[in-house]
Amino acid sequence: MNTETIITTANCLSSWVTDILAPIEVLRECNALAAKNEAVREVRIGQTESGHCLKAYEFGCGQPHTLFYGFPDPGEAVGGTTILALLRGLTEKNKFLGSLKIGWHFIPCLNLDDQPDGGASLTSIFRNPNIREVDWCTDNPRSETTALLGYAESIRPTFTYSLHDEYHSGESIPVCMGVSEPLERSVCQRARTCLSTFGLQIKKNPHETMGDAFTVMTQFGDDYLKSTFLRLARYGLVGTCEVSQQKGLSPSKLVSAQIAIGMVLLDVTMKNRTKSIKQGVEGDTLNRAPQL
Repeated sequence: MNTETIITTANCLSSWVTDILAPIEVLRECNALAAKNEAVREVRIGQTESGHCLKAYEFGCGQPHTLFYGFPDPGEAVGGTTILALLRGLTEKNKFLGSLKIGWHFIPCLNLDDQPDGGASLTSIFRNPNIREVDWCTDNPRSETTALLGYAESIRPTFTYSLHDEYHSGESIPVCMGVSEPLERSVCQRARTCLSTFGLQIKKNPHETMGDAFTVMTQFGDDYLKSTFLRLARYGLVGTCEVSQQKGLSPSKLVSAQIAIGMVLLDVTMKNRTKSIKQGVEGDTLNRAPQL
């Protein structure tokens, strides 16, 4: 995948986006796509703490498998619309997405329970420190955490994209990206090029090798030890791209940014996998989790 193609594709996939959708709207649209398209499989993977059904949507049966999940925390809304844009693109036979012979797995809304107004609105909401966050409680897992990790175990995703963002804050915050293992600086520069094209500011915290905006998740310290990211890294690369509302930036550009960064990370994942296969050293991916 070249960077120009990724940028063009991301813009195409998000061209219909005029607003970031609330969780209930995203779930309704994903359900409708599954009902109309036999290629989309709807799978029950568990339930929320309060008993709401948790569903995943699958497309394609190739390998490697990829996992995207949205609304991991209260009000982190962009990822749900990003997932819907990708799923729509797949059902509409987007040429670029169709060229990727992989298995797509989407969880549109992981944490419905803690969303404002029961998931019916995008009212700004800040994290309650008394609430266990789904991605940070493997030592005392919520139902959603157990469902996510159980589903991941069944598909063993070579790439996981945890769609966290800062949309809930209503603040203009420079983009930061977290990855489970260090990436080559050239890959990180491709990501920064995408973000600049879409008009997003990036966080100026130069990593010693990756450069601005990037952080290795092991730098989260002890919190990382009880995170889903550590567990998911057993199977392959885990990435996040935290975008926020920025003055003069349309919702479609936020979605484009998340899609583009996801494609850059997916590209490096596939290239590394192909290289490992050619070298005959793919082995057991359970040994890939980085160590503190």
